Amino acid sequence: MESIVEIGMLLDSSNLEEYDKILEEVGAVNVLNVETHDLYWTNKSHRQLSHLTEKQIKNSCVRFRICEKVGGKNFDKDYSVSLQMQNFKIFDATKEDNFDCTMEEFKAIVAEMESKGWYLVFDTFKRDYHYKIDDMKSVIQMQEIDNVGVVLYYDNPDYYDLPEDEQREKLIDELNSYGFSFKKDELGVDKLRSLLSGSLKFSKNQNA
Repeated sequence: MESIVEIGMLLDSSNLEEYDKILEEVGAVNVLNVETHDLYWTNKSHRQLSHLTEKQIKNSCVRFRICEKVGGKNFDKDYSVSLQMQNFKIFDATKEDNFDCTMEEFKAIVAEMESKGWYLVFDTFKRDYHYKIDDMKSVIQMQEIDNVGVVLYYDNPDYYDLPEDEQREKLIDELNSYGFSFKKDELGVDKLRSLLSGSLKFSKNQNA
């Protein structure tokens, strides 16, 4: 079974133009920009969540995602807002895991969840800038995450069959070849663990 490594490196500067220039110099194209408001509900206690990894916390929550495309080369000028419930089967196994819903449907779902002891644990907002170089299989994402900072996320399907430490090393080498200067022992930042604790938390794999 493949183990996918995604790194989320906290960038030193909040000046996105600096990193945009680094990527443009190696031929990267800013293909899409989105703004995303995520709300997370869980039935686990704060203490239970504090012992989990980033992925385990994410998998313990139902997420409501409000997403709007706002720019980028491939932006189709569709300004409609996407509203979607995600990971819903952990609350109701009889329903679809991910589905679109209206705000009225969302309010009814929240009332049902909260009546059964689920509570809102995270309310997050991010601005997400996607970059591709040539026929890159994934995208380099620069995310401005409120209360966390500017984070560069990247994974590469070409490395999925490698051991996790080797995947991580190759991801860092690849990003450094584009003009970044990450150290091999530099850890990535875990968004949800950081928001939960109120201080930055780091690990080797943001997908673990």
